[in-house]
Amino acid sequence: MNLDGIHIRGVGAVSSAGWSADDLLRSVREGNPLPTVNCARPGDERTWPCPVRLVPPPPPDKTARHPRMRRSSAITRYSVAAALGALADAGHDPAALPPGLGILFVMMNGCVNYTGRFFNEVLQNPAQASPLIFPETVFNAPASHIASFLGIDGVVSTLVGSSNAIVEALDTAAFWIRSGIVEECLIIAAEECDWLSAEALTYYHPKLIASEGAGALLLSAKSTGPQVREVVGPLCYISWDERAALLPDLAAQTRAKLTGAAILIDDHCGIHRIDRAEQAAWSGAHWQTVRSPKLILGESMGASSALQLVLGTLEARDTHQPVVVSMPGANTAAYACVITP
Repeated sequence: MNLDGIHIRGVGAVSSAGWSADDLLRSVREGNPLPTVNCARPGDERTWPCPVRLVPPPPPDKTARHPRMRRSSAITRYSVAAALGALADAGHDPAALPPGLGILFVMMNGCVNYTGRFFNEVLQNPAQASPLIFPETVFNAPASHIASFLGIDGVVSTLVGSSNAIVEALDTAAFWIRSGIVEECLIIAAEECDWLSAEALTYYHPKLIASEGAGALLLSAKSTGPQVREVVGPLCYISWDERAALLPDLAAQTRAKLTGAAILIDDHCGIHRIDRAEQAAWSGAHWQTVRSPKLILGESMGASSALQLVLGTLEARDTHQPVVVSMPGANTAAYACVITP
């Protein structure tokens, strides 16, 4: 995977830390796990705790006003705010965007809140299930809303995959830019929390805490700034034993691309059984600093690797050091990359 010459011109984020990339950076650097709330299950009570870390209510300046936003779900609202943050970070005026801007939207669970609501209406009374809700259940709904909100004239597409599928979006965006399909590409990966996905995480381990949010990166070949210079992967696996066997090679290949000290942003969630393979793989090097955003934010599933890349970009800018981002995934493939200032 070759991303040479492609720069990260701007970044934006919405997370349980707040509605900006600066909130994300500050919370992770402070290192204090954010507070949790119990996730309510509609119509029933569970017999075990299900803590979640939710995005706080938006400040007035983060509330987007547009006809499309009147009925959009949380995943769209988070994504619009992250996208606007990335565009502002790049110096763009969202009201007068340059031509040739494309969007690649990445998701894992999708628009789960409206999907659950629509399915519940179908079960209760199929004849009364709202046709206004159904369009909000499809995977491409957030990308469509964002494109309309921003007035995008370039290609708009959605990729569905695991938590680190954003790496494939980086590859696709680089191809689009080099081929002249778009001038710049806005990549957004997002997740909204609901009771079903939050409970599902507790079956992997009762201490896994679900979260939500969105991360956005604006890529361009006609700018300066941080670059994803080296990408290792995909190293594919179908079991956790295979994953554990592959991660040392992932780490060794990535470390071979470094010439000095670097910052590591890992995927640790604070549960030894889940973290131990990744921890062992990266332990053979000295790191300037190690950041573990999931320990602070929670497991944001489809948004997690995007938030790691946003954090890595901010760290590279601020420290002028290379940043290694470890994205081992949990389902199909492992990736890692080096972000240079």
